[in-house]
Amino acid sequence: MYQATLQQEQPGQAARPCTKATILVVDDDISLCRLLRKILERDGYGCEMVQSADEAITAIGTQTFDLVISDINMPGKSGLELLREIKRQYPGMATLMVSGVKDMETSDSAISLGAYDYILKPFQKKQVLISVKNALRRRCLDLQDRFEKENMEKVINTQMADLNLSRTKLQKTLDGVVKAMTRTIETRDPYTAGHQQRVAGLCVAIGNEMGFSREQLYWLKMAGMIHDIGKIAVPGEILCKPTRLSDAEFSIIREHPEIGYQILKEIEFPYPIAEITRQHHERLDGSGYPRGLKADEIMVEARIIAVADVVEAMASHRPYRAALGIEAALRAITELDRQYDPYVAETCCKLFQEKGFQL
Repeated sequence: MYQATLQQEQPGQAARPCTKATILVVDDDISLCRLLRKILERDGYGCEMVQSADEAITAIGTQTFDLVISDINMPGKSGLELLREIKRQYPGMATLMVSGVKDMETSDSAISLGAYDYILKPFQKKQVLISVKNALRRRCLDLQDRFEKENMEKVINTQMADLNLSRTKLQKTLDGVVKAMTRTIETRDPYTAGHQQRVAGLCVAIGNEMGFSREQLYWLKMAGMIHDIGKIAVPGEILCKPTRLSDAEFSIIREHPEIGYQILKEIEFPYPIAEITRQHHERLDGSGYPRGLKADEIMVEARIIAVADVVEAMASHRPYRAALGIEAALRAITELDRQYDPYVAETCCKLFQEKGFQL
């Protein structure tokens, strides 16, 4: 007797184990129904009989069945139509088709629609029981696979939810650290308070216009927020000097990108924040610092910060001069096209002149 089967699934309900298989026999020939019922019950199966596809659908909707054995040629809906309806509403239910006509096309259609086997009349008791046991065994394995897949999906979804929560917490922590770094720099250089935030905002606007992804924009903003972190090592009297810097003082200022890199390189950012910070004063013609990089040697994020940095600096007040204004800043980045990335500069100008961007 076949014992280890699974009960009929209901729509939206996971398969669950049961102790006995119940079979529905569908045939307009009542004598054949009774014969199949007798064979199945003697082997320990529960069995119900109906004589049409419509009766079968009603029975399946109100009772629990593990297997449906259906004739193909019946008045009204055919067995193939019943099979389609079963697979649509109960895709995990096992089905066997019975026919008195040896027709390969019909047989292939039944199998392609999901029937586990195709039995020809007249059939032998042993043949029926073998087909039934094989069908129930296959159904058991199929539903077990689905059960394991659903459980695996639940585990994966739970782990992903936990991971996303951890990432959110980590991101909030990182945001807090970056803001703390920014405030630390601003306390030493009050005349440029807000500079890094404004640069970061302009960087994001430029990157967005250039088609950066959401993740790229996030890290570009982070780099913009701390691009001047190296100034923490510059003496305060130089940062706040109300007159132009001497050559010696300016040489000290020029060290801040490398110092920033040395500070940030030990932090395992999932993005090259340290290198972007190091390069934000490099220029396309090689006239920048600290390494005199040229053209494609400079990361695109660093090129964006370079443009945003000079535009914000020229448009804002400094201890040694009044603000020069946006128009002057935009002229500078376009006229010095050998120093600044032309596409980045053009995008920056478009933001201010056509889209109403404001610092």
